[in-house]
Amino acid sequence: MVPSSASCSYSFLFFGIAVSSAVSSDLSGPKQEWIKLNTGAYMPFVNLGGTSEAVKAGDHYSNYTEYLRQGGRGLDTALTYTDPVNIEIGNAIKDHPEISRDEIFLTTKVPCCPGNARQCNDPEYGRTVAQDMARNNQLLNVSYTDLTLLHWPCTTIEETITRYLEVQAAMVAGHTKAIGVSNFNNETLAALLANSSVKIMPAVNQCNHAIGNHNESHSANYGGDDATVAYCKAHNISYSAYSPLEGLSGKDVFKIPQVITVAKAHNVSAAQVALRWLIQQNISIVTAASNPDYIAEDIDVFSFELSPEEMATLAAV
Repeated sequence: MVPSSASCSYSFLFFGIAVSSAVSSDLSGPKQEWIKLNTGAYMPFVNLGGTSEAVKAGDHYSNYTEYLRQGGRGLDTALTYTDPVNIEIGNAIKDHPEISRDEIFLTTKVPCCPGNARQCNDPEYGRTVAQDMARNNQLLNVSYTDLTLLHWPCTTIEETITRYLEVQAAMVAGHTKAIGVSNFNNETLAALLANSSVKIMPAVNQCNHAIGNHNESHSANYGGDDATVAYCKAHNISYSAYSPLEGLSGKDVFKIPQVITVAKAHNVSAAQVALRWLIQQNISIVTAASNPDYIAEDIDVFSFELSPEEMATLAAV
């Protein structure tokens, strides 16, 4: 049976230890693997997302329907990615009635306000977390999401903790099966976990992380650095990488000579090498693609393995 959100326990994890592990699925497409979260649920290593900046009239950056058709099961979005994106994802799920809801792992994010002047001044994002979750679920046409992340830290740690406690309460109320954070560095995480009111450990921390963009100088304030990865592993929080090909920063992996060399050695694409490098570190990834060929490449990253020497070479970039 394919590991899924419904087939695993959703009992709340109060500060304890659970070992993350990869689990293979029996999907009809390319072999897929899932990571076990500290809640006991399984999350796909490969997830398809997108951003609001990519939206054009009726044309979304990622082809969610095609991704599900090819065997992908992890979908990633956010309330602030705009209503059209969330509606598109909901329609993609509806377009595949042969896929049961418990086979799909759906991640979303709710904003931390105050904290971002442009978005937090928008009335749509200035409500309570429970209201934000309910609105997002309505747009997605689902009764719950499998994982809801606090999209970014607030202006102060006090505000951040207050907002996280709202996320925690919304989970208890049934809006989502698991909770986590996004763009949190190790210091912010440490402050969050030190608060006695925080009872539910974040299951995931999703940050901008990739080959060539993972050392201490890269997005350290937003958790994209190696120190944050190490902190998450030490505290049993699954680390997830968005923009794993670095399309957001412009420092894309396709221009890195070491990536190209390793890709040729395995007869795979540079994108597949970049994704595989993360997955072999037990890091899940969030990609974005509309071309069916690129979607196929992103999904098919479990048929080869990088050697320890190749992993070290890529880590040194």
